[in-house]
Amino acid sequence: MKKIKSILTAGSIAGVILAVMAVVNLTNMPQNSMAAVTATPAASATVTPRTTAVASSSASPNPSATVSASATPTASPTEEPAMSVMNAPVEQKITKKGLIYEYTATYAHLIGCTNSAKQKKSIHIPAKICVQDIYYDVTMIDYEAFKGCKKLKNVTVGRYVKQIRYGAFMGDSKLKRVTFQGKKLKNVGDDAFYRTSSGIRFVMPKAVKTKYQTLLKDGNPRRAVYQAK
Repeated sequence: MKKIKSILTAGSIAGVILAVMAVVNLTNMPQNSMAAVTATPAASATVTPRTTAVASSSASPNPSATVSASATPTASPTEEPAMSVMNAPVEQKITKKGLIYEYTATYAHLIGCTNSAKQKKSIHIPAKICVQDIYYDVTMIDYEAFKGCKKLKNVTVGRYVKQIRYGAFMGDSKLKRVTFQGKKLKNVGDDAFYRTSSGIRFVMPKAVKTKYQTLLKDGNPRRAVYQAK
């Protein structure tokens, strides 16, 4: 009986030891798993903000710097006035065969005649004038350009003349014939042919006879005759 009791007590003691070891193992398991769980967010927390901080610091300043640098200074405000000044027409005067012209880079206007030219009986207004090997279209007979040419009888108008201004031939009492070589005439000013010879004859290309007849009536000629050539 004593042997049986000793065996039972020994078995109970071994059982108690096994139970204690089981309890210890159970307590150790959650601690390891919790350590693993807490380690994972710690790693993600340290890596994530660093990468975003580097990206924001390296990428954001560069676009703003390039935009501000390229957009602020512009050269157009300073260039435009310079171009407008360079392109502005500067009129210069020249006298050729007694006729006085005012010319720019693109055209010439007949603005008057010398005292010697006023004594002529016939005047030819050219299509172009040449100044230093450059040709300029004569496009206008200016205000009172031939006023008071008492001996003038015949005038030939070049083919590029577009306008005859007010009083251009006013008071030329002997002027009997005006021949137009071109088809570009667009305007005749008031009294351009006032007090010229009665029955003055205007000769023009057939294609523009009707148009020119209407325009020339504004010049107030007396009993004018309109002839196509």
